[in-house]
Amino acid sequence: MNDITIRQATPADYPALSRLLKEASLPVEGVAEHLETFLVAVRENVVIGSMGLELYGQTALLRSAVVSPPWRNSGIGTILYDALLVRAREHGVRQLILLTNTAEKYFEKKGFTRIDQHSVTGPITQSVEFTGACKHAVCMRLDLR
Repeated sequence: MNDITIRQATPADYPALSRLLKEASLPVEGVAEHLETFLVAVRENVVIGSMGLELYGQTALLRSAVVSPPWRNSGIGTILYDALLVRAREHGVRQLILLTNTAEKYFEKKGFTRIDQHSVTGPITQSVEFTGACKHAVCMRLDLR
């Protein structure tokens, strides 16, 4: 794991990040617009994982949590998640919301609880994920207070 770097995503990472998300059947819409709050895991100049935030005041949407198949279950997801929590708190985020079709159990272990997607209010509901890409996904919440 010493040869893996976690860093802020850059526009140069977008093509690789986009491919990684598409390979995992995750939405790419909206990623470019929020790239400055995305983290990537990089090994030998190759993006092998990512996790991002879309900031909506004190609420943030956690999205695009993905690790390349050969690197899954190696701890990279947890390293990305922990770094993203630090970043969220630095931005004054008090609650994280996520939508998932595949990672409910993973995020339950991280303290997220399932909520009704229709109970979420505010600007976050205008995000690409809420308005189309993940309309029928499981909605989860984590209080950071």
